[in-house]
Amino acid sequence: MLRMKDTNKLIKNVLRALPAIPFIAPKKTSSVLPFVLGAIGVAVAGGIAAVMVFSPRTRYRALDIAKDGYGKVRGQLDQLGIAERFGMSQGDRSTTPGGYSNGLANESQGSSYSSGV
Repeated sequence: MLRMKDTNKLIKNVLRALPAIPFIAPKKTSSVLPFVLGAIGVAVAGGIAAVMVFSPRTRYRALDIAKDGYGKVRGQLDQLGIAERFGMSQGDRSTTPGGYSNGLANESQGSSYSSGV
C-alpha cells in the first residue's frame, strides 16, 4: 500500500515539475502567419516582375534609377578614398568597357533608350 507520506511527496514533485512541461513538450500547433506573409511576398515579387517585363518605360526608369544610385555610391567612395579597394575608382573607367561592373551603360557611350522624363 502507498503511504500518505509518499503520496504527498509525489504530488509535491509533480507540482514542482509543472512549469517545465511546456519546455519539454512544446505545442504542435502551426501558425498561418508565415504562409500568409510568404504568399504576399510572392505576389509582390510577381507583380514587380510582370511590370518590368510588360512595361519597357518602367524598366528603363528603374535602370536609370539604379545607374544614378550606383554613380552616387561610387562618388561617395571616391570622396572617402576607398573606391580603389573595391576596384571602382574614377581612374578605372578606361579599363572597364562600360565603366560599371554591373553592365549598366555609361552616359558617354550613349544608351539606346530615353527615359522620357
